[in-house]
Amino acid sequence: MLQNFSETRNSLRANINSELYKGVRLDFSSMFTSNSVNGGGAYSGMKKILLQPITGGTLFNQDQLFNTQTFGDFSSLDSSFDTENPYIETAASTSNRRVRTFLANVGLEFDLMKGLTFRTAGSYNWTNSKSTSFSDKNSRAFLTDPVNTGINGSIGNSEAYRYQITNTLTYNKTFGEKHRITALIGNEIIYQESESSSMRLIKFPTILNYGLDDITNATVADKDADKSSNSLISYFGRINYSYDNRYLVTGTIRRDGSSKFGPGNKFGVFPSAAFAWRTSEEGFWKNSKIEDYINDLKFRFEYGIVGNNSIPNNVFRTNVVGTDYPSNNTVGNLALVTSSVLGNLSVQWEEMKSTNIGVDLALFNNRIKLTSEWYNNNVSGMLLETVLPASTGYKSNFENVGSMVNRGMEFTLNSVNLKSENFRWSTDANIGFNKSKVLSLEEGRTSRPFAAGGNRAGTVTYYATVGEELGDMYGYVYQGIYTTDDFTQAGNGTLTLKPGVVKPASGTPKPGDIKFAADNEAGDQFTRKMVKIGNGTPDFIGGLSNNFSYKGFDLAVFLKFSVGGDVYNATKHSMSPYALFQNVPSEFGDNFYHVVDPNTGQAATSLVRLKELNPNESDRLWSLGNTNSSYITYPSSYYVEDGSYLRVSMVTLGYSFPKEFLSAVKLSNARIYATVNNLATITGYSGFDPEVSAASGVTVTPGYDNSSFPRSRSYVLGINLTF
Repeated sequence: MLQNFSETRNSLRANINSELYKGVRLDFSSMFTSNSVNGGGAYSGMKKILLQPITGGTLFNQDQLFNTQTFGDFSSLDSSFDTENPYIETAASTSNRRVRTFLANVGLEFDLMKGLTFRTAGSYNWTNSKSTSFSDKNSRAFLTDPVNTGINGSIGNSEAYRYQITNTLTYNKTFGEKHRITALIGNEIIYQESESSSMRLIKFPTILNYGLDDITNATVADKDADKSSNSLISYFGRINYSYDNRYLVTGTIRRDGSSKFGPGNKFGVFPSAAFAWRTSEEGFWKNSKIEDYINDLKFRFEYGIVGNNSIPNNVFRTNVVGTDYPSNNTVGNLALVTSSVLGNLSVQWEEMKSTNIGVDLALFNNRIKLTSEWYNNNVSGMLLETVLPASTGYKSNFENVGSMVNRGMEFTLNSVNLKSENFRWSTDANIGFNKSKVLSLEEGRTSRPFAAGGNRAGTVTYYATVGEELGDMYGYVYQGIYTTDDFTQAGNGTLTLKPGVVKPASGTPKPGDIKFAADNEAGDQFTRKMVKIGNGTPDFIGGLSNNFSYKGFDLAVFLKFSVGGDVYNATKHSMSPYALFQNVPSEFGDNFYHVVDPNTGQAATSLVRLKELNPNESDRLWSLGNTNSSYITYPSSYYVEDGSYLRVSMVTLGYSFPKEFLSAVKLSNARIYATVNNLATITGYSGFDPEVSAASGVTVTPGYDNSSFPRSRSYVLGINLTF
């Protein structure tokens, strides 16, 4: 049951396009949105709800279980797991996040003379957000520490704005009917600034408590404030030349300067060039019958360098922060310490050298259009945070280290399948194949780990390895369980592994223990050497859109798909059956390996009896024992699943009113429509949603699912009116 969960969204848009005077044009657009989300935010996520027991056994009857905060009773039995009553907790711990956004774009164009146009344009984006949370005396937070924490809450405010000013001068000229030149020069300034403040409050009074509306009698436990800004200035020029619409050449150059880099490295120069040949405009093509079938054929080649400055602000210097230094048994003594990140004056623009080769094709009177493109992107001087030796006194710094390549193919198809006076059916499809490869890392390193998850949340390590693609998951290969067929038993009951059976990393295994694949050179023992167990990068992705229209009705169906990417199901990893009063995945049910003999109530020691207790034992899951309670915390291939899916992403049905009706009501256009988003997903993935990557740094850790909330289905009813 959901309570204290709601979302309210309002928006307002305005657009103006006008010719103020002859040769002077204005365009303006703006949007304001306000979004408020309420939730039982302190109770985090679906995983905890799934782990929560549905029965209190002998501790509670059904009414008590539903209406009583069970945290104190359950945590006294097992403190390692979240055992609060989800219904009570979502009422006791609430949160709210309100975000307001204003966006405005304005542009002015002036025709200075024939073929020469000046344009100045600006945009402004403002965002303000406020987040609050509050936990009353029925919350887990209060019950965990009623004296030092008590009733508590938090308030956070943030504000950010960004503006951009772009000025361009464009010249268009045609010479001798076949030669056309378009030249552009311009400059651009982008500035963005943000600031935030927050505080955590504890020890609210238990009586006459007005919550966050009155914090006078609460204690400030933590407070924080931050302000940052960065800017970018660019100068650019572009020239396009076309001869008889057959040969097209484009040259571009940019000089970008970023405040994120230190003196001497702020600016980078990034040129590019493109050439296209429209073969279908050649005389030999137009005078042949092939034009009746192939209406347009164009070959394209592009090469350019693009800069990247996606790093935090001011990493070129070592920042100093204030702290409290206790002295003479007193606190409140201000001290200054350097941050854990060492500044690097040498850090500079990351560069990507991109090569693109494409073909555009139109067939059968432009009923079918096909675009295919091959690309090769080489990234060098990658901006990475590198770990420093502890002896330096710093944890890390940013450097230009490493290189990689992204290479792939993309295809786009547009077709008009059926077309008549009243009916039309068209299709838009695209598919993309991409492969990455790490070319180099920091000096002396051939691989670099990136951990995702933590504790029992399902930790897995991704590795970026020279010569391999990104997204490789590393762990241990799960090979089921040890069965009675893996052992011989001596007369005194001692069990011995048969020759050829994989030995565990330590100790002597028993039937029902988890078995991992051998990873030593001899191939006979598991030594906890991590190996590749999956890759989160899909083999290919794409989309398919079909659009139908019949008289005034229109229907659009959009599908998206992904094939081949693995997902590490950390939700499944963390829901292992070893805590008291905890639910387990349904696949366990009665399918775990039974080691307790119901006739004696003791652990069975005979291989014969164990085999009787576990029919089809090789298909069973591990036993509930101490050894396996450790093994299930290991990252393993058992939790890696195929993340392929086909999603019905959007379906829209609309109706446009006929001209006769529009004329009668003084409208130029009127359309009503209904849209369903995320209608259905076809997948073999056992988690909530295969389209997920809950870890930070998703470029190097794709396909990690730690109880991420699934995409919701939404319904939209709308009307468009044009006066």
